[in-house]
Amino acid sequence: MQEIRLLDERWNGARLQLVKDTLLASVEAESGPGLFTDDWLAVPFDLAGLRPLGPVNSFGSPVHLVGLPSLGPAPVLASTTSGTLKITDVRDGDVLKVFPLPRTGTEERFHVVCDLALGHHRGRDLLFLHEESDRGPYHRWVSVVDLTVGEPIPDMAFDHYRYREISERLTLQHGYLACPTTEEVVEFQADDFSVIDKPFIHVRRADDGSWVGKVSLHTGVPEGRAAEIAHTAGHTYLAEAGDIVTLPDLEPVFAKRVPWVAVSRVTEWDGRPVAVLVQERASSEELPGRLCHLFLDTDHPKKVDLPWSVPPEVYDLLATPDGTIVVSSAGGVHVLNVDPAEASRANPR
Repeated sequence: MQEIRLLDERWNGARLQLVKDTLLASVEAESGPGLFTDDWLAVPFDLAGLRPLGPVNSFGSPVHLVGLPSLGPAPVLASTTSGTLKITDVRDGDVLKVFPLPRTGTEERFHVVCDLALGHHRGRDLLFLHEESDRGPYHRWVSVVDLTVGEPIPDMAFDHYRYREISERLTLQHGYLACPTTEEVVEFQADDFSVIDKPFIHVRRADDGSWVGKVSLHTGVPEGRAAEIAHTAGHTYLAEAGDIVTLPDLEPVFAKRVPWVAVSRVTEWDGRPVAVLVQERASSEELPGRLCHLFLDTDHPKKVDLPWSVPPEVYDLLATPDGTIVVSSAGGVHVLNVDPAEASRANPR
């Protein structure tokens, strides 16, 4: 299996985003080269040729790679400033468009933007904006704007109450919105009970904001990393670490959860749905982590290890139908390639 180191350890902790063949790696500035004054650094690549599409640019907030047909065929970058959403060119950083954000930066109050999700769905460019609420430190508010006409959609807005200081990330893909959060849950034992903060992912439909349901996570809510929503081989999946379910029914793919998974992504290899994941070691005495894949169209998915030495502290992962796997770790960003057809033949249905 071929490996290329795309970025070195100065990009420790980089988050990965992919739209078409454009890969974006972004990192908080204190983890990066240290030559910029803003909070986030980002650099785009052509994943097919593994060549940079532009220079490293700096942003004052987390940056998102999105496809907006109204602005052209190429993906663009979205970030927030005080009271505005800024859309910039992925190659040179030129500002293409600026939108005012609802309820932020007004004279009455200032809402801190926690995260946003932006995408094109059923003819509309939709912005879901995750903000702090004015109802206390644990309340969150998600407002929705149709950027095609520049108007908010009040009926799709919602709020929620979380019980722990975490950074929620929104995922808007394939007609669904995923929002990780925590809930206060009572667990009963034989002679006692306990109240715990339990992580969940809430799921809503992107067309009308209606409630789909929630997924209970075995591990914590991801910090700074979006969950995965993938449509492949005729099915839609939601994946976060060792928890993979189908949408919209939220049925688990595995009869038993795969333990100690740091991050998982779902794609299609040779016409079949496959999960690519990094499995951490359960203790310091065990072997280092492993990069694995599982085909999801069998009653008993078989986990297959890929021959690659996984670096410590894996932060993010991408997988594509052509067999390209991108891993972000403490050692930088690595690109690997596998043969999807060969992997499928070796793991029959």
